[in-house]
Amino acid sequence: MSIENAGMLFVFGIMFLVAVLIAVSIIWGTKVARAKTIAYEQANYKELAQKMSDDTAEVKASLIEMKARVAAIEKMLKEVQ
Repeated sequence: MSIENAGMLFVFGIMFLVAVLIAVSIIWGTKVARAKTIAYEQANYKELAQKMSDDTAEVKASLIEMKARVAAIEKMLKEVQ
């Protein structure tokens, strides 16, 4: 192997290592971005589920109140007759 071939091999080796580092960096970056996106979506879903639970409890309380009012109106109408 001559000196010229050894130098060329060295340069190609360095270029290959740089290309591999760039590829690994891109892959790592996309995985990190995907993980952040998934975490953000899960937080949004959790917040939405909590809000739905709160809204359901509020609707249930309103329905109980309305049933009590209807029962009171029915009682009053029966007393009037």
